Amino acid sequence: MNFEDIYKYRLIIILIIIATAMGVVKFKYRNVKWEQKEMILIVTPSPTISPQINVEYPLWEKLPYKGTGYVVERYTEPNTLLIKIDGEVNEEIISQEIYNWMGENKVATESHKLIFEEN
Repeated sequence: MNFEDIYKYRLIIILIIIATAMGVVKFKYRNVKWEQKEMILIVTPSPTISPQINVEYPLWEKLPYKGTGYVVERYTEPNTLLIKIDGEVNEEIISQEIYNWMGENKVATESHKLIFEEN
C-alpha cells in the first residue's frame, strides 16, 4: 500500500479510527453505574379569582400618578409615597390633591406618609 492509496481512502481510515476509539471507551466503561437525576417539578401558583389587596402598598398599581407640578412616583417604604415636585409649588395644596386621589381609590389617608423631593 503506498501513499496514494492512503490519501484516496483517508475518510474511511479516519472513520475506522473514530469507531475503534468509541468501541474502546464503551468497553472500558461498560460496568459503570451512572447517576440517575430526578426530575424536579416546579409548581407555579396561579392567581386566584378574588382580588388580593396589598396592605402596605395599596396604590402601587396606580403609580406613577401625575398632577399639576408634581408626580407621585413610587413607594420608598411601606405606606410612604415619594412625590417629585417641579419648581416652587404649595406642598399643602399638593398634599390635599393626593389625599383626594387616595380617597377616590379607597385608601386611608392617615395611613400614608408623603415625602416631597425636588425634581
